[in-house]
Amino acid sequence: MTEYVLSEEFKSNVQQEMESTPFAVLSRLIYQELYQEVIEGHLLPEHKIIESKIAKELNVSRSPVKVALSDMVDEGIFFRGVGKTVHVKPISYEECLWIYEARMTLEPKAAYQAAKRIKPAELQQLKELISKFEEIDNTMDQREYTRTDKQFHEIIIKASRNPYLVSMYKSIECPLACYRNQLNQLAYEECFQQHDMGSGSEHHKAIFNMLKNHLPLLAEDEMRNDIQRMYGTMSRLRK
Repeated sequence: MTEYVLSEEFKSNVQQEMESTPFAVLSRLIYQELYQEVIEGHLLPEHKIIESKIAKELNVSRSPVKVALSDMVDEGIFFRGVGKTVHVKPISYEECLWIYEARMTLEPKAAYQAAKRIKPAELQQLKELISKFEEIDNTMDQREYTRTDKQFHEIIIKASRNPYLVSMYKSIECPLACYRNQLNQLAYEECFQQHDMGSGSEHHKAIFNMLKNHLPLLAEDEMRNDIQRMYGTMSRLRK
């Protein structure tokens, strides 16, 4: 186990928020920054999160840190380990199945609506991400793949212009990020080759073309095909 160390950016973000919104609840600010650390893959199950050290690093009392960590334990993001340490909760294979089912229900429908409602600026953003995927096809940089894939899917969810779809997707944001981050610790080159992740640009380009041409049913089908690949990579987390 590696002790989790706060980044300078983390400390700076909390300090800036405290200065700009002096009446903000400090525990919530700490919660939000820890949540982002999990989402971005900086905070992993292998890290030990020590309440006293975070409080010292932020120059605050332990109470708001304790509340933030307790909230994240209650929400199933963290779990309590031996002693007073806290860890990011690993995603089980069963949870991966639930995430997969949720994505298969939600994202194809979002793509269907996005094909009718997407804006030119969003199409341009997707086009730029396709270029990134083309680079990743050659480099097999899984961390970059994870970041780019996350951005690609979030743009499409937003482009659905349906606040309820956006809210539902937000509810799986953290477990989905944890799934992606756990895969980052495995044998990626093998994962790319076995599960066709090395042709990510082609899969995502197919979705993009359907959105660009405003073909809802085909956009829905292509999104379903893309998410189907998650089923293969999930086996890497099976114990």
